[in-house]
Amino acid sequence: MTVTATKNKNIKNASMSFKNIYNALLLSAILVVACRKADVPEPARLFRPVIAGQLSVEMNNIAVGWQLIKGSTSYTLQLSRDTFKTIDVSKELTVGVDTVRNLQYDKLYQVRVRANAGDSVFSSRWSNLGEIKTLKFPTILNTPSASDVTEEALRVSWVNGGAPVTRIRVLKATDSTLVREVMLTPADVANQFKVISGLVASTGYIAYLYSGATVRGWENYTTKAPLSGNIVDLRSITGRPGVLADTLPLIPSGSTIVLKRGETYNIASAINLSKAVTIVSGSDLQVPDPALIFFTSNFNFAAGSVIEYIDFRDVVIRSDNFGSRYIFNTTNSAAVGRISFENCKVEIFRGMIRLQSGTTTITDFVVNNSILDSLSNYGVITVDNVTCKAENISITNSTIYKAEVIIVSRSNSTSVKVEYCTINEAPKGGSYLVDYNTTGSNNVSSGVKINNNIFGVGKSNAGAIAVRGIRIGTGAIESANNYSTADYTLIAATPSPIPNVTPYSRKSTELWQDPYNGNFKISDLTFPGRTNTGDPRWK
Repeated sequence: MTVTATKNKNIKNASMSFKNIYNALLLSAILVVACRKADVPEPARLFRPVIAGQLSVEMNNIAVGWQLIKGSTSYTLQLSRDTFKTIDVSKELTVGVDTVRNLQYDKLYQVRVRANAGDSVFSSRWSNLGEIKTLKFPTILNTPSASDVTEEALRVSWVNGGAPVTRIRVLKATDSTLVREVMLTPADVANQFKVISGLVASTGYIAYLYSGATVRGWENYTTKAPLSGNIVDLRSITGRPGVLADTLPLIPSGSTIVLKRGETYNIASAINLSKAVTIVSGSDLQVPDPALIFFTSNFNFAAGSVIEYIDFRDVVIRSDNFGSRYIFNTTNSAAVGRISFENCKVEIFRGMIRLQSGTTTITDFVVNNSILDSLSNYGVITVDNVTCKAENISITNSTIYKAEVIIVSRSNSTSVKVEYCTINEAPKGGSYLVDYNTTGSNNVSSGVKINNNIFGVGKSNAGAIAVRGIRIGTGAIESANNYSTADYTLIAATPSPIPNVTPYSRKSTELWQDPYNGNFKISDLTFPGRTNTGDPRWK
């Protein structure tokens, strides 16, 4: 019994030992497998490619390069013109550089790339490499301006070179349907322009120029909106310089008087205006020069008149001397909503606007996209009596030169704005750019804004060229992004100098091509304000 019991006990102990050894081995195996799994990580998503170098463009081809990504099997390159709402180009590549050819001309493309893994789950996310614009088609066409379109016609002009041009095709811009095909005559080729008429007002067109079957370039045009309201068209009357003066008293208020381009219209005696009127050069693609209104007298207002607007558009306004001539020299009381000069050239006056006496109020005085040349001591606008006022004065996108003063007032205003202007030889030495000079009525309640202008040398006043800034009573002065040339000098004792004017190191004669003769095209390409200051016409 004892031997048997001991034997059974030994067998039991051996069995338990074997089980323990088995469990230990099993646990070890599990741990080893677990350790091995931890040593081998799961595959990770590839890094996004980054650009190598910069995007570059040659004509309508875009070159792009990116850094290669370890573990990638290929790359997907895509281009779009609408931030990838739609895809213009998609290419599969095994290298990190490519040139995408034959894209559309003059279009902005966005570029992105993705690194691809063998298993697409682990491909990188898209990497945006930037955007770049293809170049404009190498055209011999001239860029069209507002003077190259009318309500129903356009003038296509070019510079001859290479193969002779033979025809023009005009397409509708919205759907590229053919509107007109015109074969060019030898006279057209020699003249280097062709007028194409019979089109629709306020409509976009694309004109393609060809040499045989070869496109030589194209340009976009939009015809002008038709004139509306009561139109008084004087274009058929030629050789009668007094016809404008004869017509003004006869028209109903709100009329538009259309003048013939290249024709001269005299204002030889004072005319008292009492009605709203627009005076404009009519369209004529064969005659580029605007109509000329020639003053040997001036306009006044009819006493007690209430006038909604008097607008001048696309005309030259000139007098015979700047000793005594004005466009408006007012002595009668009136209320005028707006006097405006849009795309005009005004030259040789003692002053453009002089509110001399009476109780005249002009709500808005506006000069835009105009050239003002040779103005004497009444300048652009002078409110010469405390009983008169110009509430809001705005001069924008314009050139003023050889002007003794610019803005002068003896009466309060609401606002003054001078922005994106090129000003040289103005004002004269010792004078102010903006001068509210009568104590007690010299406030500008909404302030003076002087932004994005270029100031050149002052006009010589017996040799003095140092000018003054702004003189007002109450009212904030806002000024930003203005530049002055090296020969611009501001009198230090000015009560309110123009703030935030950046001095430039070169003189007016070095900045502009020929400022004394009215050519303010910027010739100094190092000038930092060349793209965002001054009159836009000179950029």
